[in-house]
Amino acid sequence: MRNVSRNHSLILFGLLLLTLPAGCGRIVGHFTRPLFDDLTRSFMQQEDIVIAEEGTPAFLLVLDGLITHSPKNEELLLAGAQAYSAYTAAFVGPKEPERNKRLTDKAKGYAIRALSLHNKRFARVKDKPYPEFVTCLGSFREKDVPYLFYTATAWAGWIQAHADSMDAIADLPKVQALIERVIDLDEGFYYGASHTFMGVLLTIRPPSLGGKPEEARKHFERAIQLGKGRLLTTYVMYADHYAKLMYKKDLFFNLLQTVLNSPADAVPELTLVNTLAKKEAAELIADARAEEYFD
Repeated sequence: MRNVSRNHSLILFGLLLLTLPAGCGRIVGHFTRPLFDDLTRSFMQQEDIVIAEEGTPAFLLVLDGLITHSPKNEELLLAGAQAYSAYTAAFVGPKEPERNKRLTDKAKGYAIRALSLHNKRFARVKDKPYPEFVTCLGSFREKDVPYLFYTATAWAGWIQAHADSMDAIADLPKVQALIERVIDLDEGFYYGASHTFMGVLLTIRPPSLGGKPEEARKHFERAIQLGKGRLLTTYVMYADHYAKLMYKKDLFFNLLQTVLNSPADAVPELTLVNTLAKKEAAELIADARAEEYFD
């Protein structure tokens, strides 16, 4: 696999997981729902990355406590999966490999439990070989898209963290199958993020193992079209996973410069996500120049 342990691969999953499920407020009861929703909204509109990083662990502890209290609440479990995946990908990553593994273990565990409760056919085949696993996909409908998407991203983050295990890498086709089902059901979900995800999946593997860079390019372009360019993460992933891979210098720098020139808060709910994307874009440009990658 191509640089499977790199943070630039991991960052996608964190950036796409920073929004909690729309129904999550119901979990904590009618009385606390407005407060819970306001906290989530405030977090997403945060421009200071340090505040977000330092504040997230307390939120994770709250979610752990709520899940312990209601271990079969599928919405809570999905929220936990998202939050742990987001925090780990954005702020931990390969710089702390053992911690990265522990946290992605929890994220994946929460996600699989959530989807298993949500869909009994998935629960029966989740550990089966690929031919049996995919038999559950037809049972999912558009309303199930958030569960499919966030389970796939948590699972992918776990695979990235356990890239030294061939058993983990062997799960990639299952993750790809979940994302393909999301595209079938609602390709515009979260600003076309499933197409961005597919672009990454099709470029982190060499062609001999299923990598398809030109097909990936089409997915990145479709994601930009669906998201109307508002989710800056898409440009970052397009640059890093396609333009850099294919040595397309002008495309690489143009995509990243678009990110740097775009306001992070044009869409309030994307402020933190886009702020992280702008930071990543600047780092990619600096790295490419320092390494003289295109020279």
